[in-house]
Amino acid sequence: MTTIFKIPMSKTVLTFFLLVVAVVAAAVAWSFNSGLTWTGICLIAVAGPLSMFYWYMLYITPKRASVTVADEGILLAAPPFASAVIPWASVVKTFRVDLKKDEDFKFTKTKKYMTFGAYRSGMVEIKDGKEAVVVTNRSDVLCVQTEERFYLIGPSDLPGFLEAVEKAAP
Repeated sequence: MTTIFKIPMSKTVLTFFLLVVAVVAAAVAWSFNSGLTWTGICLIAVAGPLSMFYWYMLYITPKRASVTVADEGILLAAPPFASAVIPWASVVKTFRVDLKKDEDFKFTKTKKYMTFGAYRSGMVEIKDGKEAVVVTNRSDVLCVQTEERFYLIGPSDLPGFLEAVEKAAP
């Protein structure tokens, strides 16, 4: 049986972003109404492309992030920062980790990595020099250990994810 778990950006972050865009839109409207036409044009020229970029990075990219638990293994998809296929045969063990408290899983280096608020996605190096792939929107995650690296996965429905992993893992 295949179960898909999403790893979206926090609604608080998205709400704050939309409030900032609304404030900039109000400033543009005020600029045009008060005769500061070039100020309004400059705000549009700068804030427009930045808003589209941040919308893509804060909404579109995390919306595509998911983890699929199947009979064959785990499929982790968080483009463009992290993706992996983890067959059950390669899993050494699974255990819970709190990224805020567990000193062994502090990030020392990051490669191809994005973080914003609690959302994290990408490749990191942890304290002992091992590689880890992290995709989470929370601090408590499931660590899937293989011979090559660790996978730190924390979807929104972590209890459901843990249950699916328990059922599917051999």
